[in-house]
Amino acid sequence: MLSRRMKKLITVTLVLVLIVLAAWGLIRMLPQGFSTDLSLVGAGERAVVLVHDHNFVESVELMEALDGVRQRHPEAMHYLVADLNTPRGTRFADLYDVDAVTLILFDQHGNRVATLRGRQGRDEVEAWLQDNLPPY
Repeated sequence: MLSRRMKKLITVTLVLVLIVLAAWGLIRMLPQGFSTDLSLVGAGERAVVLVHDHNFVESVELMEALDGVRQRHPEAMHYLVADLNTPRGTRFADLYDVDAVTLILFDQHGNRVATLRGRQGRDEVEAWLQDNLPPY
C-alpha cells in the first residue's frame, strides 16, 4: 500500500509531465521558422508579428498564409508569433491594441509600419508586404 506522501508525489509528478507535454505540443504547432521571441522587434531587422490564437481557424489559416510567404522569402525579416494563449502574447496584443488574426509589420527600429487584420490568403499577405516593404 502506498503512503499518502508517495501518492502525493506521484500525483505531482504526473501533473508536471502533463504540463511539459502540453507545452511541447503547443510549440510543435508552430511551423518551422517562426519564433515567439518578441524581443526581436526593433532589434535591427524588420519583423512581422502574427497575433495568433490557435483556437481560431482564421488565425491558423493566416499563419499558413504567412508561412507560405516566409518560405519564399526566409531571409527578408524575422517572422514572429504573439501567442494569445500566453501572458507575453496577450501583453503584446494589448500594447498594440490588436486581436487574433492580425499581422503587424515593424521596421528595424521597432516602429509599426502596417497592420493587416482578418482572414487573408497567401497572395493578400504577399501583396500587403510588397506594398509596405522595400523590394526583397
